[in-house]
Amino acid sequence: MKNLKTGLALSLIALAATATPAAAYIGPGVGLGVIATIFGAIGAFFMLIAGLLWYPIKAMLRKNRQKKIGAAPAAETVVASAADEKAEKPKP
Repeated sequence: MKNLKTGLALSLIALAATATPAAAYIGPGVGLGVIATIFGAIGAFFMLIAGLLWYPIKAMLRKNRQKKIGAAPAAETVVASAADEKAEKPKP
């Protein structure tokens, strides 16, 4: 069993050492695609960090600003439209 593993390992090393290089051409489109993908991944990472940090800070600042002004929070503010006013008026 040990001779089999040694023989297999030596044959794999011999095959790897005698491998010929591939005569393949990768055009500039593939390189530009890889660069664009890398920039996109980096940009997405920074946008993720910005989103995770900015929105809680923004909500905290909005809450503090509304406490100073004494106004109701934006989520509780009701905006009435003209259609709502017509619906509330009683008919004579």
